[in-house]
Amino acid sequence: MIVVMEGPSAVGKTTWCRAHCPELLVEAAPENLEAPDLDADPLQVAHFWVEFNGRQWQTALQIEKEKEVAVCDGDPLHLYFSWSVWKAGALARNLFDAELPLYRRAIEKRSIGFADFVLWREVPPEELRRRAKSDSTRRRRRHELYLSMIPRMKTWFAAREQALPGTVRAWSEQFGIEELPGTSAGSHRYNAAALDQMTAILNEP
Repeated sequence: MIVVMEGPSAVGKTTWCRAHCPELLVEAAPENLEAPDLDADPLQVAHFWVEFNGRQWQTALQIEKEKEVAVCDGDPLHLYFSWSVWKAGALARNLFDAELPLYRRAIEKRSIGFADFVLWREVPPEELRRRAKSDSTRRRRRHELYLSMIPRMKTWFAAREQALPGTVRAWSEQFGIEELPGTSAGSHRYNAAALDQMTAILNEP
């Protein structure tokens, strides 16, 4: 089983993962990762992140093989980010348009896939601002952008739940992985048609 912990920046994903399941964890991208800026050539940015997140997915598969469960700090199928940034009005749609076919092809090639569960956590924006301000371990230079993305991220994962019912759930600090039903790899993992259905839902007026 592959589980993704998701939610807004500063919601506590990393803290929870490191406290509750460090041996199962696929860490998020490090702060010092040498990645192209979002304003760089969209194809360059898209290829970088699809390849990076493909490696995250492969790490999750290896942990799952050894431990039966893998927990990802953020969804390796990271297409929601460029979609949310675009819909928040902070970036043109070029990056999403570049990433979409690359992620779809990666799903078809089974180099990346849909996790069995996405667990979404909700925290009020003012609390997120307070946490970001007090967190000296991370650079929160885009935190206001991240806050503006929250409604769009929720829309994205609602579309996922519509396309893949039962795969998106809420979580709290008291949540334990053992609360999830045991499951083998879902048949939806490499279902590119589910991504098509999601994008169709998201395109509805």
